[in-house]
Amino acid sequence: MTNTRASLVEMEKVLSRRAFFMKIVRGAGAAAAYDRFGTKLFGGVERTPQANFDESLKIFSAFGRLVIPVDEDPGWATFEPEITRYGLDVYIRQVFSVGNDLAFDGLTQAIVAFNETPPVIGFGPKFLDMSLEAKADYVSKVLIGQFENDGVGDILSFGSIFMLLGCKQLFFLNFPRHRAVPNAEFQNIAAAPGTPKMGWEIMGFRGPIGPQEEAALRARSINAPEIPGVDWRNPWI
Repeated sequence: MTNTRASLVEMEKVLSRRAFFMKIVRGAGAAAAYDRFGTKLFGGVERTPQANFDESLKIFSAFGRLVIPVDEDPGWATFEPEITRYGLDVYIRQVFSVGNDLAFDGLTQAIVAFNETPPVIGFGPKFLDMSLEAKADYVSKVLIGQFENDGVGDILSFGSIFMLLGCKQLFFLNFPRHRAVPNAEFQNIAAAPGTPKMGWEIMGFRGPIGPQEEAALRARSINAPEIPGVDWRNPWI
């Protein structure tokens, strides 16, 4: 079984240093919530790290579908299930948790708590059982700190904020074509014909230059006058 308190403390230590939102840097707030509520925050059971991860996949998937919905453009659901597994197991584990398995287990517990806590504090059903509108309302209230007086604000903030960052960053890093092609002279980030648009195209970001653009730039530079640089002793700068 997981060492719940130790993993929550490690999560706070590792992730607080990497947080963009100073509001979630609370020292031992997540561990204090566990001291007060115990396993009620996790559905009344002590899970193994693998069980925390498996449950977190379902919650992270629902969270991604909420914050990046499919509309006139593709959304999180378009790239399921690969984007959810990669986002949690690779992006969040390696980027946010810096490969620290104990801290990552703490974060997956915070994600599980994000789902299980609403009925514990009398707010409503579990996150996964909420309507779409109720989910949006719950996430908004977590992000503005409404549950601080309930003693669970910190653990909910850790779970929600790092899911939010993971979803937004991974999707708009152009998943699934978010990695450079090794040894390729040009990086083509556009979707193949007949496949969904990805994050960069949705944002209107052109990405790296292609062969046609490079050829045009070279053509424009032919016979261009040489202008001496600021260092008159060096004609090359």
